[in-house]
Amino acid sequence: MKKILFLLFAAATFAACNDDGEPKVRYATTNDGIENGYLQGVNLHFYGTSTVTDAKGETFTDPEAWFEFAGGPESFSLYMHKTRFAANMPGVEMRLQTVTYTPKGDKSLNFVREEIIPSALKENNEGGGSSYRPVERYKITNLTGAIDGVDCRVSFTCAGVFQVIYEGRLIIKE
Repeated sequence: MKKILFLLFAAATFAACNDDGEPKVRYATTNDGIENGYLQGVNLHFYGTSTVTDAKGETFTDPEAWFEFAGGPESFSLYMHKTRFAANMPGVEMRLQTVTYTPKGDKSLNFVREEIIPSALKENNEGGGSSYRPVERYKITNLTGAIDGVDCRVSFTCAGVFQVIYEGRLIIKE
């Protein structure tokens, strides 16, 4: 009888610890990574939705898109983690480097870039590991975006075919 009660107690404890109904991330309520419109050297992680429209007008939505801004008072690198432009596309670690921005208030900034060649994280041919390498075919055009407090919006065209609109909220990265 004690074994049965112990098993029931263990099952109840395990069920109580199940967090399937909880969000996968914790959203921030303030943004301390921007002061007077300038990035403070703290990486800002945003979690949200990326909507991609291809040349045929077909739409793909990624509800778990994760963008990261790493930068300082003049420019930033934008990391798009496991980014996808189609349902059957594997996630790609993509980086846009040296994107300049304009301060737009205490916790806000805007950025515009007509064209930029992204880098993708790829396995090294020798020595193991991986590194970011430019990928010309993924050329980004019409890059625009803004961080306004805890909200982020980014839009661009990738490879001349994929229209991307990203909207996310600042998360607490643990």
